[in-house]
Amino acid sequence: MATEPPLQQIEQAVLTAPQDARAAFAWSGHLLERRAPLKSLVWSRRARCIAADAAPPWNREALALWHLNRLGAAETAARRSAVLDPGYSPAWINLGAVLKRLAAYSRALRAYRRAEVAGAEPRAIGMNRAAIVLGGGNFREGWPLYRNRHGALGAEPAAVWPELGEWDGRAMPGRLRILAEQGIGDAIMFLTLMHAVRQSVGAITLLVAPRLATLMRRSFPYADVVAPDEKGQLPSLAPADAWICAGDLPAALGLFVDGDLRPHPYLQPDRRLSERLRAGIQRRSPDCRLVGIAWTSQAEDGWRRTVPPELWRPLIETSGVRLVSLQYGASPGDLAAFGDGIDCEHGVEPLTDIDGFAALVAAMDMVVSPPNNTVHFAGALDVPCLVLLPEDPDWRWGRSGATSLWYDRTRVYRKSARVDWPDLIRQIAAELIGTPSEHRS
Repeated sequence: MATEPPLQQIEQAVLTAPQDARAAFAWSGHLLERRAPLKSLVWSRRARCIAADAAPPWNREALALWHLNRLGAAETAARRSAVLDPGYSPAWINLGAVLKRLAAYSRALRAYRRAEVAGAEPRAIGMNRAAIVLGGGNFREGWPLYRNRHGALGAEPAAVWPELGEWDGRAMPGRLRILAEQGIGDAIMFLTLMHAVRQSVGAITLLVAPRLATLMRRSFPYADVVAPDEKGQLPSLAPADAWICAGDLPAALGLFVDGDLRPHPYLQPDRRLSERLRAGIQRRSPDCRLVGIAWTSQAEDGWRRTVPPELWRPLIETSGVRLVSLQYGASPGDLAAFGDGIDCEHGVEPLTDIDGFAALVAAMDMVVSPPNNTVHFAGALDVPCLVLLPEDPDWRWGRSGATSLWYDRTRVYRKSARVDWPDLIRQIAAELIGTPSEHRS
């Protein structure tokens, strides 16, 4: 049942063979991929009613319930799948994910160990374990586990330059090649360690995504910043002695493990553009503090990191505050919901203009956003930032506390069973009253 037929065959089967468990199971998977978890739940339940002793339909039901945020029911379904077939590793993986979301971290780690015994890909399990260990602040154990992301994500960077060794963090006089992580937010965050790298090596070649190239060349004038062309081809590179992925810099340098190494803000925006953007917004909203906001994420779990437009009303109504849209790919519906409560006339689209986006963020007095690329830009630009964290946030935010290990001027506000988004927005609005602007030109 785990191997699913082509979509056209699935569609035909669900119409002509309603008692075919395999077809119902496959259709539930298709619906889940189309982000229709409630419909997926209906079809996964049909499949497991037809094939009562099969583990995959119960596991698919757990996934659908997970997406519906019905975590207690998701745990029950995942456990049922694992009981029916203890050798079915996806059930243990999903059980671990649910238990992590429920803050049952020790039990989640046990579930991941069972998944590995059942034959799950070790690097995928290692990455899941890394998220728990790093989130708990155990960086000594967590950084090595984080290396599992390479195989888990289907890329082996060691195969790119097999003639070069991977840098281990020790001082060397030669040139180091650094591969920025694929995610824009990850690239921004890990490159806060470039200052430490510069002190340890003779020269640096930094490979980045094309849309980051201009911003990174301005931010790191001492590095040879290289990006693929429109065909995905790299230009010839200067000879080097070692390489490393940016996400492995913390392990190589012992970040948060030994010594006093700290991430440093480093982004250098186009200052003239930033000044023009700020002046334009101030003409439209004179004598107002400019608070840039984003309200959603386009990641798979973006629904967990979405603060709907109607909940921002307390900030909109705060005297002396003007909200400015920093949202990438903002939908017309969301902008209509904000109405006149937000400035979106600056003309910068973060999806297509990273350099302009950096200038726009730098023009703000403050940024307020759930965790997405926006907060990493604010942190790396040294702009005050308030991050609205969902329950069970990503590992980089930790599980407690109001500060960020990565960005000195970033504070975190944590959603919980007792504190919801409206409570956090009201708290921020109250804190803004009477506090002075700290914009740095």
